[in-house]
Amino acid sequence: MSKTPSREESQAMLKWLNQNRKQLNIYAHQYIAYNANGIIADHENLQEVSRLASASGELFSIYLVPEYTGCVQFVGFRKG
Repeated sequence: MSKTPSREESQAMLKWLNQNRKQLNIYAHQYIAYNANGIIADHENLQEVSRLASASGELFSIYLVPEYTGCVQFVGFRKG
């Protein structure tokens, strides 16, 4: 990516990522290039997804989608 996203652009991209976690299950173990408007490219190879996203001319971030994209909940326990 040749341009660094502004704080507002980064927040918008992160918001999109968080709001679409369930949709990402189909991309498990793949890299996705995305921005606030959605997924630009996906591929198992980082260089390929970077090449595809760069060719789009859009601002993007790259994320490696884990096998599981669910929520994590921490539960506190009190001794005694």
